[in-house]
Amino acid sequence: MVRFLLGGASTTIISYAIYLTLLNWLPYVFAYSVAYASGLVWSYLANTLFVFRRAPSLIRAALYPLVYLAQYLAGTLLLVLLVKALHVPPAVAPLAVVALTLPLTYFLSRYVITGDRTCDATRSPRTPW
Repeated sequence: MVRFLLGGASTTIISYAIYLTLLNWLPYVFAYSVAYASGLVWSYLANTLFVFRRAPSLIRAALYPLVYLAQYLAGTLLLVLLVKALHVPPAVAPLAVVALTLPLTYFLSRYVITGDRTCDATRSPRTPW
């Protein structure tokens, strides 16, 4: 779980930096979308190699975006709700979105990368090397 949080933190920092940069030229939903897609690539690599210690595979790489499609849809709805209904500043709202969607992301990512459907986070992962 610690490695997942570290991988997620690096993904968040990278995505947030891209988001803030793009806010200078794009509406917040478009900036969020581009930053999200960039973070997805980084997240797959971090989760596969660092968090769950697996070798990358084409099948897992192809399935991995489905995890984040679910998270993206939930995140976009939350982003709009936070900005429009709760008047959270657009520069801050994505941080709340990450916190609120974290559990969903962990369990779906672990399932796609390892095939493990249990909720036992104490098991040590198999390493590809």
